[in-house]
Amino acid sequence: MTGRADERTDDAPRWAFGAVSLSLLVLGAAAGAPAPLYVAYEHRYGISPSGLTGAFAIYIVPLAAMLLIGGRLSDHLGRRPVAAVALLLDAVACGVFTQVDSSGVLLLARSIQGLATGLGLAAIAAFVVDLGPPRRPGLAGAVAGAAAPGGLATGALVSGVLVAVGPAPLVLVYLVFAGLLALAAVAVLLAPETARPGPGALRSLRPSLHVPAGAGPLFATACLCFVASWALAGYYQALGPSVAADVLGATNPLVGGLVLASLTGTSGIAGLAVSGLPHDRVMLGGLAALLLGVSGVVGSAVAGSTAGFFVASVVAGVGFGASFTGAMRWVLADRSTSERAGLLAAAYLVSYIGSAVPSYLVGFLVPAWGLLGSTVAYGALVAALALVSAAAALTLRTRTRARA
Repeated sequence: MTGRADERTDDAPRWAFGAVSLSLLVLGAAAGAPAPLYVAYEHRYGISPSGLTGAFAIYIVPLAAMLLIGGRLSDHLGRRPVAAVALLLDAVACGVFTQVDSSGVLLLARSIQGLATGLGLAAIAAFVVDLGPPRRPGLAGAVAGAAAPGGLATGALVSGVLVAVGPAPLVLVYLVFAGLLALAAVAVLLAPETARPGPGALRSLRPSLHVPAGAGPLFATACLCFVASWALAGYYQALGPSVAADVLGATNPLVGGLVLASLTGTSGIAGLAVSGLPHDRVMLGGLAALLLGVSGVVGSAVAGSTAGFFVASVVAGVGFGASFTGAMRWVLADRSTSERAGLLAAAYLVSYIGSAVPSYLVGFLVPAWGLLGSTVAYGALVAALALVSAAAALTLRTRTRARA
């Protein structure tokens, strides 16, 4: 039977948890690196807003496919080899990004990156949870929830800085991240294996979505939260730098990176900060902050206030991080090792689809409604999703306590 090799991971060196967590962060950072460059692609190569949102959306298709097999494949082959292959494949995607001069090449690069990210997310996140320190049982789940948005922020910031001050910015960014991904691959290979490889690897390539028996109502409630939080993150990735440039007049590429970082970076920090608090309260409090922040984002965009936009983005980021991490921890609570990879894959799958579909569709509204009108409409959608999610979570918590 595949699963966690508990007798080995209990004695795992402390550095392993940190090294694998950083590898997950690097994977997320590489995914966030292209965002500050979208404005340059738009202006230099004439890629339209729908092309930019399309590049984000097409990234989700292979990512989703890999999430359906990545976690279970690592159960059979081991966390280390699957994680290392994913990280090296992402480095290849960075090489393709250096050749972008049209929407076609951009779509190809994002597709390869989607494959790598989907394969790596489930395997490396499960690796992180397996290696989590027993004395802090909530930390590993918080890291698994915070690494993806935190990585997006890190990637956007590093990319924005390199674009603003470095030579050949459309190439240098990706060379740097290719190197970081290669180092991350070495790190995961040096960490102790936490899964017992066994037969069934070919069978695991058959896409499936597994939610353990009895977890359906909780997972459905968490999915509403995943979609609400990640829908906003998707919009920031696809069009955030364009909003900063065209609506707020902030054309510096570094500002484009700061736009995404103000949301996702705050999210990662908030997710880790609340790791010791009850997960249901964290989720509900996060949804309240998300609703407040989105309202501020829309209001500041209408008013043309750059400072207000960033402040509201930080508030929304706190809500994003707390709600997503709280929901993730709630789903993972008391689940066995053999159930973790499948649950993590399902959670990430819903999150990324929730971020891609709305942000892709809104790209077609921009020509008719403009970036400002589209931002207002999108903010209303996220607010509605947050309200529905909070209502479902309150109902589930009340029913759970009544049965206790």
